[in-house]
Amino acid sequence: MAIELVKSEGYSEENPFTFTLYYPPEHYGTTTADVMQVVKEQLEETGVMKVELQSMNWAEYVDAFVAGELPFFILGWFPDFADPDTWLSPFATCLSSPDNGVFYCNEEMDALLLEAASASDPEQRQELYNQVGELYAEDVPTIPLFWEPEFITYRTGVQGVTIGAPFEFNYNVLSFGPDAQPASGSTDTIIIGTTDEVNSLDPQDAYSTHDWEILKNTNMALLSYTPGTSELVPGAAAEFPQVSEDGKTYTFKLKEGLKFADGTPVTAQTYVDSWNRLNTLEGQVSGLIQLYVESVEAIDELTVAYHLKASFGFFPAVAATAPFIPANPADFTADTINQFPTKIDGIGPYRMVSHEVGQQMVLEANPEYLGEAPAIKNVIIRYFADPTTMSNAVEKGEIDIAWRTLGPVEAVRLQSVQGVTVQVVDAPALRYMVFNHQYPYKAEGE
Repeated sequence: MAIELVKSEGYSEENPFTFTLYYPPEHYGTTTADVMQVVKEQLEETGVMKVELQSMNWAEYVDAFVAGELPFFILGWFPDFADPDTWLSPFATCLSSPDNGVFYCNEEMDALLLEAASASDPEQRQELYNQVGELYAEDVPTIPLFWEPEFITYRTGVQGVTIGAPFEFNYNVLSFGPDAQPASGSTDTIIIGTTDEVNSLDPQDAYSTHDWEILKNTNMALLSYTPGTSELVPGAAAEFPQVSEDGKTYTFKLKEGLKFADGTPVTAQTYVDSWNRLNTLEGQVSGLIQLYVESVEAIDELTVAYHLKASFGFFPAVAATAPFIPANPADFTADTINQFPTKIDGIGPYRMVSHEVGQQMVLEANPEYLGEAPAIKNVIIRYFADPTTMSNAVEKGEIDIAWRTLGPVEAVRLQSVQGVTVQVVDAPALRYMVFNHQYPYKAEGE
């Protein structure tokens, strides 16, 4: 059937549909290039398609697909929050799909997704998602490929490494045991390796897993998670929100004494300003929040209300995502996105004090943090070009933890290395093939 569809558009064995398939070579592990080669070969076996593979580094890759410059590409996805909607709306709604380079828009799909997301009856939701699935299969906004496990490796004596289903890595619960030999030589400093790259550290723009990780360790969303679990707990909010009878207004009472790391007080108006900034600047993550939130209101100095477009029972989990951290106006001005701030003075357990792009980032304990002070005062994030170099570094004791993305090849190898522990992360990581539905494909002669 696929061959017939391609031929119906004017292509043939003599005039194959030629297109480029883009991928980040190391961002998803060392096997990505092999996976892309297999996809290429399978598509070319049809005889009516010819695929050119093109790799790009992660930071450029994100900017390119958000700008609509990539016609066909691979994308890994980790849930923004625990609900089926997180696997669908970001790719299949008119508002959110451009943020992920899909540019798919179907009013029927929008209506189905909104009805399903706001339905309270489980059986009704299931039936609606069955309808969504049928339309998704017909329109094919994306092609889910496979699930892939994530791994984290750490040296003997490193304690508190725990990552739950929401895929959050909390640095402030890490510690060194008595048998530890810290890579830095000091128990005051831990070094974490990653092959990730920073794309944006602006809370009203960032929409990559690593960027959210940094933002959540230097800041706090309204709600958070007990480390290593999917149990929601108050974050910047003093308690769980009050919900209106119609389920469309969530009112949060903020903790008293909240301050940014530079001493600036945080009030309900700070959250209103952050919402207004998100709407004005239209950063990469804007569609995620605009999909659910209609407006934000400061009731008093410590009370902020979120008025929703419909009744979404999963909204507390949405309020635990990175866009619900307040933006410090000293670091993030109202009129421009700041992807690469030189510092981050947030309300989280750490503050970012330096960042050499592609080299390392340094975090230190936030003196204004309202929670328990981190057991390890300083965190160094060291950036590696590939998983092999990073795995060698943790094996040699040059870093304490090897994190995203280690990949299955290096994880398996390190399992037999004395002095390191390899842990499988119990969080769903899905790989998609993504189509840009507005890319101007044309058959020869058109």
